[in-house]
Amino acid sequence: MPKRVDFLVVGSGIAGLTFATKVAHLGETLILTKKRKADTNTNYAQGGIAAVFGKDDSFKNHIKDTLMVGEGLCHCKAVEIMVKQGPRLVKELHDMGCRFSTSNGKTFDLGKEGGHSQRRIVHAKDFTGWEIERILLEEAKKEGVTISENEIVLDLIIQHEKCIGIYYFEADTQKINTLFANVTVLATGGAGQVYLHTTNPSIATGDGIAMAYRAGAKIANMEFVQFHPTAVYNIKIEGRSFLISEAVRGEGGVLKTKDGVPFMHKYSHSGNLAPRDVVARACVSEMLKTEAKYVLLDISHRRAAFIKKRFPTIYETCLRWGIDVTREPIPVVPTAHYLCGGILVNTWGESSIPRLFALGECACTGVHGANRLASNSLLEALVFATRASQKIKSVKSMKIHKHFKMKKAAARIGPNFKLAIKELMHQYCGVIKTEYGLEEAKHSIDRYSQQFDDGIHLINAESRNITDVAKLIIESALLRKESRGLHYIQEYPHKNKKFLKDTIVKKEQ
Repeated sequence: MPKRVDFLVVGSGIAGLTFATKVAHLGETLILTKKRKADTNTNYAQGGIAAVFGKDDSFKNHIKDTLMVGEGLCHCKAVEIMVKQGPRLVKELHDMGCRFSTSNGKTFDLGKEGGHSQRRIVHAKDFTGWEIERILLEEAKKEGVTISENEIVLDLIIQHEKCIGIYYFEADTQKINTLFANVTVLATGGAGQVYLHTTNPSIATGDGIAMAYRAGAKIANMEFVQFHPTAVYNIKIEGRSFLISEAVRGEGGVLKTKDGVPFMHKYSHSGNLAPRDVVARACVSEMLKTEAKYVLLDISHRRAAFIKKRFPTIYETCLRWGIDVTREPIPVVPTAHYLCGGILVNTWGESSIPRLFALGECACTGVHGANRLASNSLLEALVFATRASQKIKSVKSMKIHKHFKMKKAAARIGPNFKLAIKELMHQYCGVIKTEYGLEEAKHSIDRYSQQFDDGIHLINAESRNITDVAKLIIESALLRKESRGLHYIQEYPHKNKKFLKDTIVKKEQ
């Protein structure tokens, strides 16, 4: 492992790989990932990437849809940048060899998902994320990007209020070491593993957000946790709930009660294609009314050949668990899926700490506001990673102060609260919250937080990160005394103009 690189990227999803491939020609570029390089949220994205390609679509329509779903909190400039710069970059992926589905070999076979007024979802059947990850890993290899797997990044190195690198656990020497970089990029993905049930892989423990928070970066809108309405009930694969893509509803899938009665028309004029916050709350409400543990998603009325061709992964996976989606409905439940908040960044991906960038799900660009429009996440990662790669050209070479002293290198052993926090968040911080429940959760999370010493943690490092992220979600939710988008609190069921702003928190140093 080198002691210093030009560009250090933590995370190997679409955001980290896009940035790395675009800056590799400018200097030594290193990606660190804590598991295998393909173990990312990107890899499990089924639906697709939203971009304007349809002849009846327009930038204006996509911007309008994004702002409407974001419930007044989207950063308009960031949304405009994402929408207008997106199609060129999606086309660039296709030109690299990304095998997006086409209708005639020339034009993209565009899907439609909840909240979208037009068909604009570019997809590779129902394994879009896997296909994008595949092509970007190939591109990274071509560009000479070094990817080091199974590396545990512990904390950021801050000197004179600037980020100059990271502390990490070196597997070869079994010691904590330092790695300095001219630019450090956090592309660590989401934090779904804070919850008991999530569609995220086991690595999604909010590491980047927690490290940035401890270093003094501004963190925004952590109360907006998106629950995907349709994960298969009682099925987990390697610790994650199996997701049924929103594209299934886009192709005619209908949500029904356990008794087979359609219900979405009661909650939105958009029916089954309402935004995710509306659909998730509707599912929970129907489950409570009928005392059921799940609702049903039915697409069996479509031709079997179409289902098998359009959704091969979903069809084959469900069949292995005894569910034939061509003949019967799928039992589904809302499950923690995506974090709309994160490390606050500008439209170039720069955090509030100089030389520290944040990209992808761990960042808060403001494009999602109070609720993410389906399939905007991959687009956001692609666009702002590209912009960050352009911005770093203006970052001057770093000088490390002569008197820099490394933190005590001894690995501290922290307590393991992972399961306790998952259960806590499941009980008090779900789709529908109460102020009383959040106060109870805060009391517990404060007690857990106090049991971690300051400094670098190795054993149970993820436990500390999950604790920090859970604390941020709970405290941010308590600060927003209204219901907006993904944040619904029973004591304050309506929007309040007083809270028409970002929730920003920062650790006192």
